[in-house]
Amino acid sequence: MSDSLQTDQPAVLLPEVLGVQPTEDGAILSLRIPDDLAYFEGHFDQIAIVPGVIQIQWAVHYARQYLGLAQVFGHMESVKFKELLLPGQCCELDLRYMKQASKLEFRFRSENAEYSSGRIYFHEDVV
Repeated sequence: MSDSLQTDQPAVLLPEVLGVQPTEDGAILSLRIPDDLAYFEGHFDQIAIVPGVIQIQWAVHYARQYLGLAQVFGHMESVKFKELLLPGQCCELDLRYMKQASKLEFRFRSENAEYSSGRIYFHEDVV
């Protein structure tokens, strides 16, 4: 079997979490985008970028992990992708959860840029 088809390393699906700072209504995660992120494959040929749908997936994943969010995904609004997230970049993921509205606000940002932001609403059912 060819070496290119066989690997002993698991696919890298998440950014490296460098730190987590709890806030009153959420958390701020310091992240580093791995150079070997699985989602770079084929997205795009000229430059590797973190797909927008993956940024949303990460926001939900980390809200479940660090905020204990267990509701079912409902819908999104005001989702904006402003700058490209690239291999090796460091950024912050700011998560704020408003329990009364079942709404998660997320923002990927750095000192110099805001990469993406939006609001995700959840149903009261649990996963």
